[in-house]
Amino acid sequence: MGLIGQQTIKGTFYSYLGVVIGFINLAILSPVIFTAGEIGVTQVMMAMATIVAQLGGLGFSNVTNRLFPWFRDRESGHNGFLSLGLLITAAGFLVTAIVLIFWLPDFEEANREKSELLSDYAYYIPVLVGMIMFFTLLDNFCKVLFNAVIGTFLREVVLRVINLGLILMFHFGIIGFSGYVSGFVLSQAIPAVIIIIYLAGRGEFRLTGFASFIDRKLIREIITLSGYGVIAGLSGIAITNIDKYMVNSYLGLSEVGIYSIAVYFATLILIPARVMGKISVPVVAEAWKRNDKQSINIIYRKSSINQYLIGLLVFLGIVCNMHNIFKILPSEYMQGQYVIILFGLTNLLNVSSGISQYILSTSELYRYTAFMMLLLIVLVLATNILLIPVYGITGAAIASLLSMFVFNGVMVGILYAKFRLWPYTSGHVVLTFGGGVIYLVTSVIPVMGLISDLVIRSLSITVLFGLLVLLSGVSTEVTSFAGYLKGLLKKR
Repeated sequence: MGLIGQQTIKGTFYSYLGVVIGFINLAILSPVIFTAGEIGVTQVMMAMATIVAQLGGLGFSNVTNRLFPWFRDRESGHNGFLSLGLLITAAGFLVTAIVLIFWLPDFEEANREKSELLSDYAYYIPVLVGMIMFFTLLDNFCKVLFNAVIGTFLREVVLRVINLGLILMFHFGIIGFSGYVSGFVLSQAIPAVIIIIYLAGRGEFRLTGFASFIDRKLIREIITLSGYGVIAGLSGIAITNIDKYMVNSYLGLSEVGIYSIAVYFATLILIPARVMGKISVPVVAEAWKRNDKQSINIIYRKSSINQYLIGLLVFLGIVCNMHNIFKILPSEYMQGQYVIILFGLTNLLNVSSGISQYILSTSELYRYTAFMMLLLIVLVLATNILLIPVYGITGAAIASLLSMFVFNGVMVGILYAKFRLWPYTSGHVVLTFGGGVIYLVTSVIPVMGLISDLVIRSLSITVLFGLLVLLSGVSTEVTSFAGYLKGLLKKR
């Protein structure tokens, strides 16, 4: 099994472990311990801080993804790449912090009536911005050193375990809500500190000089990549955070809390895609350096079918167990049922396009990515403005589905037109049709008690879907892994 496969399995395991912890935190404990408004506070703060951090990072993630193969040289400390990244990140944080200091008083006043809690804790946003920016830099540096797993583990597992502890401390009266928010904010610094220790232990945290390595041509390319990277980096932020901010603006914090929990269920579909995309970036960048389009197309198709089959399995599990989900959540969260379905379709569409965005962003046509992101941001803003006042939080989910449909269609089209790269095969049709049949079959299972219904229905979906994948042979990776497991069982 190759590097991408090995790290995808590890990263996916950590991510789904984080999902279990996050589910306990957000879907089980939070609705009964916090008010919807209190849940919305940390959600909106993180959404805003993530957007600002993306701008403050000055697009350096884009520089890392595309140019690090040319800097790579362990003996020289990678020609001062980390020093350059820290300098640019520090400069970006300084600028954003100054802007936020002047803007926050107006923001607090504007939200005082509708979202008083948010106004009370808005001063934490600059702190969150700095922590997100420096973690992103260090996580990306680990990624291009071919370790995409450590950042996933720290973000998905460690932070959620800490948050679980904070929630329980609040529940048992050890800390108040102010203490919870303070602990939540300060805990965001822990992953960056751990990565620094990890890099130092490997001899990779070396702040060496870069001036002698960077010539005028490279400086121009860094500036260009950074500029386009600022715009391009807003794509994921636009689809995952702007909607929360706009739901708060139109409807209030309580609706943000309900919307966030509904979206959380649908986000389970994206987990393998995020892990695979993260480790694929340095591999694809190295392939572009060799102009090896055949290898890129192989990775592209494998990423598409494997992400789609896992995503479809998770989507079926969610949709078929919708009645069980709302047995767990308080009744006020029922209005989020269509958000789960629509956002699930959005994420299913997204994973089906494989690593298309990463391929384009590491190619010579990386500028196209920036224009694509501008299109996405305009679509997200326009559709949310039109649909949220009419359909509420369901309108926000419809807006995301429409925006991502256009975005992914254009992205896949560009890769085919320019490089003859194409992700889809007949396997996608087989999986889609088979998934529909499985949904119909499992829908006739009578409703039982929560635990028995959840177990029997989910097990039925998994077995039927597993048979579909293995008998159709749509994924050589799944077939190979099944053979590997069969061999282990025979040995025992």
